[in-house]
Amino acid sequence: MLSGLAVSGPDKRIEAFDFTFSKGALRETEILDSTTSPPGRYVLEVARRIATAAPSAQLIAVANPLLPLGSRQLIDWLKTGLTGPAVISGHDNFPLCYVLPRRCVDELARFLTVLSTADADIDARLLAGILGEDVIQTKFPGLSIAPYPVSTSTGWFQGTERQKVLKILATHATHLVETNPAWRTLPFAVYHPYHAGSIVFFSVASRFVSTPLFQRHIVCSSYQDIVAAAGGTLVPEWLDQPWLPRDNSIGEPQYFAKALERLGPATTDNMFISFMRYSRISGFGPFHMVDQDRFSLGESITAPDQTWALQQRRTLKICQQPPAPLKVLFHINGGVPIKSYPDKQAKIVFQALRSFGVEISVIGRSDLASVGARPVTADKTDLLLQAVQDHHIFVGLDSFPHHFVRNVLGWPTIGLFGATTAANFGGGWDAHYRSLDAAMPCHPCNGDHQCPVFKRQECANYVPAEQVVAAVLAMASTVYGFRA
Repeated sequence: MLSGLAVSGPDKRIEAFDFTFSKGALRETEILDSTTSPPGRYVLEVARRIATAAPSAQLIAVANPLLPLGSRQLIDWLKTGLTGPAVISGHDNFPLCYVLPRRCVDELARFLTVLSTADADIDARLLAGILGEDVIQTKFPGLSIAPYPVSTSTGWFQGTERQKVLKILATHATHLVETNPAWRTLPFAVYHPYHAGSIVFFSVASRFVSTPLFQRHIVCSSYQDIVAAAGGTLVPEWLDQPWLPRDNSIGEPQYFAKALERLGPATTDNMFISFMRYSRISGFGPFHMVDQDRFSLGESITAPDQTWALQQRRTLKICQQPPAPLKVLFHINGGVPIKSYPDKQAKIVFQALRSFGVEISVIGRSDLASVGARPVTADKTDLLLQAVQDHHIFVGLDSFPHHFVRNVLGWPTIGLFGATTAANFGGGWDAHYRSLDAAMPCHPCNGDHQCPVFKRQECANYVPAEQVVAAVLAMASTVYGFRA
């Protein structure tokens, strides 16, 4: 639950507000669920909603979004009669509630995104710096928060390890405010350096934010071609460091610490940094990653018709070659077996399509040439672009090639989904796009290396070969008028 209060007028009249993370409807009391948003972004969003609903409010109290707190509890805590900015915490210094003057929403909104939400002392000092006035700290002696688990029933992810990162960045922000006279003019940077598909989503999202809070994007220098091709509006701040390995050999907090060291004080002392790698559990909310990133970057998405799936702004392109022979490009290798389309099914797909006169190419799988699939190298963005333009339809997994081809190029695409869901990573539903999965009840599981149910390396949620063949032929007929 997300909650807050508005305090208005000389009589300190209190209005209570309770919100929930939306499951898709985006009703008035629902807020978009974004896995890439830090808790501070939700402090800002709740404050925004309250400021809109209570335009005369002088103070806005916002519960810590990491905790399942309701407005009734906040009313009890505010009976002390606070009249100015404050941070309320338990005796262990874990923030419970922020009391903010209205100008925090009207003038200082972006600074709320770097609140630690895990250390009341740091956050009170940061708020005092940006407000230029004392911030009251109230601690309840009998109340403490238990050690934070890796994931919570309310969806927050990576627990105390993530909170260490948030504390570092809140401390860094406080240092900038206290030592740099020009702190108000410093840019805000998104820390979200990896992986390739995530860079695509963030770049695309930046183009559809009407009230951006951020100007820069800390991103691995290995992805310069992706950033250039995706055409985002954020200025890249190149991180000379390999992307995070997918085998968990290096944890995100350790990678983050090394990234700050690599960036160096010449860079970090001249920008505020907000952490936007997963803070909430990925894959279980209903919203596309482009919308989740739009929200992270500052957009308040309050109605379904504002979401990416229903936007009609994408430029849709098609192959200019004659539809016969139909040419289809596949990407079926997900890096680990659980994320790859099963070879047995793939071979059936290729043989069946070839029997209909379709020419097949496959990225990075020279071993499949024996079944008539021409191997293609596309390990660079320009090579992928050329390969796509040489084919009528692209068929790919939940991975960078799929995200780039659909969301940047706007090419006719079929998405194959196994352990993850098309609602989060698909391409927008129209004649040029279709997603396929078997709709098993365990989906999405977000398994990394093996099926958590059957303990095998193949995902049973990938659709059988005949459905892939039917989808290809149907799209070819609709888009190109192809007849087998």
